[in-house]
Amino acid sequence: MANSELSKLKILFMYEYFKTAVNAYDADSSVSVNDLIKYLEIKTGTTFERKSIYADINKINDFIGRTQKVKYGDCWITTEGKRYRRNELEDEISTDEARLIVDAINTTAFVDTELCKKIIKMFPTYFDGNYSKRALLPHDEKINRRMISWLNSLRGGIENKEARKISYGYKLGSELMEKTDRIISPLALDWENNCYYVIAIDNAAAKDLDRDEDLSQALRRYRLDRIAQVSYAGKAPYIDYDSEKTRETELKRFVENSVSAFSGDKAVLVNLTIKGKTRKDALKAYGAFSSRIRNNNINIEDDTKLDKGILKIRVRTGHAPTLYTDLFELSTFENVEIEIDSPEICAEYAGYIRKAAQAAKLDSL
Repeated sequence: MANSELSKLKILFMYEYFKTAVNAYDADSSVSVNDLIKYLEIKTGTTFERKSIYADINKINDFIGRTQKVKYGDCWITTEGKRYRRNELEDEISTDEARLIVDAINTTAFVDTELCKKIIKMFPTYFDGNYSKRALLPHDEKINRRMISWLNSLRGGIENKEARKISYGYKLGSELMEKTDRIISPLALDWENNCYYVIAIDNAAAKDLDRDEDLSQALRRYRLDRIAQVSYAGKAPYIDYDSEKTRETELKRFVENSVSAFSGDKAVLVNLTIKGKTRKDALKAYGAFSSRIRNNNINIEDDTKLDKGILKIRVRTGHAPTLYTDLFELSTFENVEIEIDSPEICAEYAGYIRKAAQAAKLDSL
């Protein structure tokens, strides 16, 4: 008979085995008592009796039930003939969820692939050895670890209400040019276009502004991969709204008034008609345009006649330069015409088209 210390280890090994080697989401994933005996012999060097295995399964089920890790009345480990299966834990990540996480890691430059390996190791029954390479094309370009430390520093500034000094520039290839130092008060992080942004108060811009009333004029969005350095700002003050409710309202407005991560100085309403030769043509064009605009900022008008290829929408968005590049892209779809029923936007868009014509040296526009 095994000594008491090995018996304590045995129950822990069994718990770990059921959690990592038996898949609650796979109907074919199960284990026999003989399998458990062999596994425990490998781990401890001792052969345990079948009765002790049965007793420990009951103890594990009792522990899981008392800690409310499964639905009331359910057992975690159940029998199916001569084999044991297990049910899902309440706080457990499912196979689909784990694979979504791995897919996201593989396709973003902001997370090191080592984390992907750790997650796969945590859930070995969810993945075979080549899943991350076979299921989704990986992106080999990853950010350097310095940028991760800067991201953490900005998080610290948000959480601890501390100003930060950043060096911010413009990318030319992989090099940052025209870098300038800025003191900012970070308020929130945003994720858009596969990139992190920090939304912050520019301390210099806020210097002569009244608190709350005009503070939003100093809100800025800084793209993380255009930051060359982040450091503590010494005794620089942290500038924030007077109330948390005001901050949340203004941040929401700031984000909603952005197009392709560029924020506009004001919100505008654009009445837009997309006329496609067919229903499919209109939907294609709309899909491309709506991917740049937040979904809750687009309303489909009642007089839309999609069966005739006519789609009428009302768009609330920021008055940012990228709005006009998105409208131009919309107009380039084959078999599609657009009508803009907003005088101010029409005038600005016409200027954009004339500028594009000059760049192409077209005198007819």
